[in-house]
Amino acid sequence: LRDMLNYVPDPSARYITGRVIAASPGPFVRSVLVNVGARDGVGKGQATVNGQGLVGRVAEVGHRSARVLLITDLNSRIPVVVGSSRERAILAGDNSDRPEILYLPAEVQVSPGDRVVTSGHGGVFAPGLPIGVVAAVGDDGVRVQPFVDWDRLEYLRLIDFGADDLLSAPQGPPEDAEGGR
Repeated sequence: LRDMLNYVPDPSARYITGRVIAASPGPFVRSVLVNVGARDGVGKGQATVNGQGLVGRVAEVGHRSARVLLITDLNSRIPVVVGSSRERAILAGDNSDRPEILYLPAEVQVSPGDRVVTSGHGGVFAPGLPIGVVAAVGDDGVRVQPFVDWDRLEYLRLIDFGADDLLSAPQGPPEDAEGGR
């Protein structure tokens, strides 16, 4: 069946596990430093998880270490699906412990307890990575309680889903169908 449909499978994920060696729990930056880096195959944009769920993504890579931007950071934006309706939205960190769901259509009904997972759109994160549950729906928007216990981050798995091409800058004008520019 795969041959008949010319199915192209997703690239297999590669991963490495690193230990959290520093955290910046300040009011303006939510990130951690792990003891694996470029020498170990870590690349910018890789998803970072622990046994509970999605922690964040690699923001900076050094030779022997990498900085992970947590999903609660103000600069974090992640495409997600919410609840059994599987409505697409964006999870936006705001430096609080409960990130907000943005761009959810007004007619969509969400309730506390609805599960939030990555959508896979954009190709950076695989679909279905657990993030958390809807904690509150109110005047200040839809808030998510992440599964991750931020006070107990010790070891993180950095996963490469093959998004290197999506995150690197283009090297010039794209080629047309005949191979010209």
